[in-house]
Amino acid sequence: LRRALVLAGAGVPFAETAVRSGFADQAHLARDVKELAGVPLGRLLAVG
Repeated sequence: LRRALVLAGAGVPFAETAVRSGFADQAHLARDVKELAGVPLGRLLAVG
């Protein structure tokens, strides 16, 4: 998940971020982020 946050924060599209970080797809990444952080990935990056 940490790698995904770094990639997404650097502007890599979420779908590519998911694949490069070992997630099955963007939806899988989005579910995990929301479950762990309590907010969607886009909002997490906007805050972070």
